[in-house]
Amino acid sequence: MAKKSRRQPARQSAPVRRAGKPHVRPVSVALHRDQEMGSLVALVPWHREHGAVPELSVLILLTAFFPVYAEFSGGAPVTAMDPGPIAAIVEELNKRDAAVGSFFCACLFEYVHFLRHTGRWSGGEERYRNLLRVLHRGVFQENISP
Repeated sequence: MAKKSRRQPARQSAPVRRAGKPHVRPVSVALHRDQEMGSLVALVPWHREHGAVPELSVLILLTAFFPVYAEFSGGAPVTAMDPGPIAAIVEELNKRDAAVGSFFCACLFEYVHFLRHTGRWSGGEERYRNLLRVLHRGVFQENISP
């Protein structure tokens, strides 16, 4: 008598889709982290041509900032930063050390400009303008509210 194969059927790599409903893949924190790191790699050559703040300082600050923003914003992507949480962070930094708050804003201003200049900004036009306003005011330690 011949042995039956106990081989398992191949798993489907794509989820089963219901008629009329497109598949929506949840965005993971890991995906945002990959985007952040990828944007930092791309920032280096762009920054050499367009940046004003020392490159290494910008990279160190942004690398430290991304996890803080993820926690503060509930995991929102940095490519569409919300001006509200950024304003709260800047206000807190300015309370502790105005020079640090100003430097933070200058670095983040360059990064946001890079995102927009290279087509990586995924937020809307109004969000972009409001974020730049918060950062500009933060550099000069003016009223931060978006």
